[in-house]
Amino acid sequence: MSTWGWRSHFYSLVPLGWALQAAGHEVRVASHPSMVTAISSAGLAAVPLGADVDFATAFAGRIGAVAPLGGPATTGAVEPAITADGGVVRFADAVLDELVSFGRSWRPDLILWEPFNLAAPVAAAALGVPGVLNLWGPDSSTTLRLDPDAVVGPLAARFGLAAAEVALDGVLTLDPVPPPMQVPMRRPGRPVRFVPYNGPAVLPPWLRRPADRPRVCVTAGTMMAGAGLDDRLDLVGVIRAVAGLDVEVVVVVEPRQREALGPVPAGVHLADGPLAMRLVLPTCAALVQQGGAGTTMTALAYGVPQLVLPQVSDQHFNGERVAATGAGAWLTREQATGAAVRDLVGELVADGPWRRAAALMRDRVHAMPAPAELVPTLAALAQGRPI
Repeated sequence: MSTWGWRSHFYSLVPLGWALQAAGHEVRVASHPSMVTAISSAGLAAVPLGADVDFATAFAGRIGAVAPLGGPATTGAVEPAITADGGVVRFADAVLDELVSFGRSWRPDLILWEPFNLAAPVAAAALGVPGVLNLWGPDSSTTLRLDPDAVVGPLAARFGLAAAEVALDGVLTLDPVPPPMQVPMRRPGRPVRFVPYNGPAVLPPWLRRPADRPRVCVTAGTMMAGAGLDDRLDLVGVIRAVAGLDVEVVVVVEPRQREALGPVPAGVHLADGPLAMRLVLPTCAALVQQGGAGTTMTALAYGVPQLVLPQVSDQHFNGERVAATGAGAWLTREQATGAAVRDLVGELVADGPWRRAAALMRDRVHAMPAPAELVPTLAALAQGRPI
């Protein structure tokens, strides 16, 4: 397995890594040195390679508000594209040579990676082994502009390859998104159940008891703080708006975000210590979040209606895909007034169409093949057999 950039990118690979290991296969997870703790904490073997790249620096000025699909460009919008001088290429460049070198010594039979990982498909082509792309949610790459010759060409040329010889989507794509949330795919795909993993977790005493009132989780995810963009969402305003309802509010944020919150209204519970979303969401009546793929899919898997308040990048895309299911809604920054957030969350926690749609999507997620059921397919690919 090869993962890049940020720990939530890696999290989507973890259940598949567990399934492969449990079936007796050898699994190594190659990534930047800063990812070692996240990988090893998940019970998988980490292979630190190359150099670290600071996420905030790599994407400074390149993660902006993205207009809704088919909509007009918004002020300060950044074209959704992967460019030769962008952060995605910088992460690939920092690890690629050592990834191929490690591959030549360890000789894997299969390479798996997650979206926007350019080093892994180049390495698969250089090593002559099949590759598999494991999506972490709705396939937002359909909204991106990418010139393979300009972006992939220089990376592939290091190993005597042309861009056309690199299959960015692998020979197979594993898709965790049930209809109607997923967009039409461009390559052969197999469904796989989304099994939530959000990092190390501790179940606190207060979460072992049922909530006295409907519980609403508010979070801003991990990427915003990691990219230095946590000021784009008025998290304090959102918390106050939700706290105006007759609900229990649980706020799950990064330590850096927590320090900036200051005093919060009475009845608001600030989670202390590592509290993975997979622990808190099964107890929740609704979720308010920024639209990260991992958070979105975790709520989907537990049948929790959600309100998405997208700020950057693919968050708008994820919000629109949630809305297409009827299991949630999304608001632009301009629409997300305190009153609008409070009213929508009040609807989400009620026993109505939002909850019924969320339960339907949960059932569709659970009906998909578990990661363990995909292991024979991956083993066949590794052995050169047809699938």
